[in-house]
Amino acid sequence: MTTPLDIPAALAAPSRSTLLLLESRIPARLSWVGTTGEPYVAPMWFEWSENELLLSTFAQAKKVADLETGTSVMVTIDTETFPYRSVRIRGTVNLERTDGLTDSYRRCATRYLGPTLGQTWCEELGDAAQVLIRVHPIWASASDMAAGSFLGSAEE
Repeated sequence: MTTPLDIPAALAAPSRSTLLLLESRIPARLSWVGTTGEPYVAPMWFEWSENELLLSTFAQAKKVADLETGTSVMVTIDTETFPYRSVRIRGTVNLERTDGLTDSYRRCATRYLGPTLGQTWCEELGDAAQVLIRVHPIWASASDMAAGSFLGSAEE
């Protein structure tokens, strides 16, 4: 069952545990299949914007060329300590090229590094060209071992 915006229920009406993950400073792990057919995974800063996951990468990154040839990705955001919590998102990507840092990347730098260090980091990067990766979820699953959901809850 999906919402009118076609957002999986695990994200349209997220549990407290899922919200904590979506608002956390835990890197998202983006996975995709490259142009050679090999699987890849990369930790990335992210932000959740109510109906899509936003990730930014530098324009020269290998993943940009890979993602232009295929649109399906999988993302996980999960804790490293027991009891484990996770949210997994499968979706399609849209890429937006920019001449400098994306606004999303600047917000993420502040969230992950703090206001002062985040601003300094972005200033040091200057006008580095980036690509905004928008992941539109088509499937999501969340699990929270503390709540007893060892097998997770799937949404197709």
